[in-house]
Amino acid sequence: MDIKQLQYFVVSVDMGSFHSASEVLITTQPNVSKVVKSLEDELGMELLTRTRNGVVITPEGETIYRYAIEILKNMKTISDFKYGQDTEKLSISSIPSKLVAKAVAQFYAHSEQQGTTGFQMEFWEDNVEELVTRIHKRKSEIGFVYLSDKNLSAFMNHVRMKGLHFEELGRYPLFLYAGKQNRWSKFPTITEQMLSKIKLVQYNEKHYSLYSHLGHLKEDIIYGAESTEVATTNSDHFVFELLKNTEYCSISSSFIDDSFRDDDIVAIPIEPLKASISFGYIRRSKDELSELSKEFLEYLKKYHLQDESKALINL
Repeated sequence: MDIKQLQYFVVSVDMGSFHSASEVLITTQPNVSKVVKSLEDELGMELLTRTRNGVVITPEGETIYRYAIEILKNMKTISDFKYGQDTEKLSISSIPSKLVAKAVAQFYAHSEQQGTTGFQMEFWEDNVEELVTRIHKRKSEIGFVYLSDKNLSAFMNHVRMKGLHFEELGRYPLFLYAGKQNRWSKFPTITEQMLSKIKLVQYNEKHYSLYSHLGHLKEDIIYGAESTEVATTNSDHFVFELLKNTEYCSISSSFIDDSFRDDDIVAIPIEPLKASISFGYIRRSKDELSELSKEFLEYLKKYHLQDESKALINL
């Protein structure tokens, strides 16, 4: 198997026929057909069904196509590196957080002012489980997460088994976010018992949800799915609009949901859960962080985490 076989196969799929593929590849139609057939023979499976109107990819071909695309992309990356076209990259993953996204953007702006912006940026948002996978598979260098006390020990064991390390950057309290017109926004504080009567919208997390944290400080679940209506989503915009326009509320940390700081959204402290959320980042244990990532972490601590601590004092 060689790169030419994969390239001819991918172009044939993309163009829908050997004839169109031959025009793109600047070769003959019989040659394209011959190369793709040699790949099929080598793999022992039919990748394309030949028809009068062109070619149709088979189920087996779909799988090989995805792998082939990744291989060709990686070959280009290696080729670029060979000729000195590779540039430094700031590769970050995070749970949904306007504040982290803002920090990345402002770090780049700060670098522009210093004349040191000769790097690429890659920023990815997802849930905690997907972030762990991204760091483990080397798709990102660092991943920012927030975790409750209930989940912290299990999470640290989980990432340790994958060769990862969690570094805590700070601890922050939980709040109930509600629209200004919501009846719950009139309360100065919210207790765990009151939460059983509140409709909640939460980010989709299978194992590390802040919602599942509640009640566990006393090793007792105060409420369950039968007494609490919980909607799930992966959309910041949906959460924001739901809070503004309905009776739904959301449990989160002031640090994470900077996007909720709006005149129409109220943050109500949840008692007695003081400073119960851990915020930090995961990285690969055996890898030294790049200088660029180290610089970003220092920038985050100096210009954003300190500002956040001051903001919490004023709440």
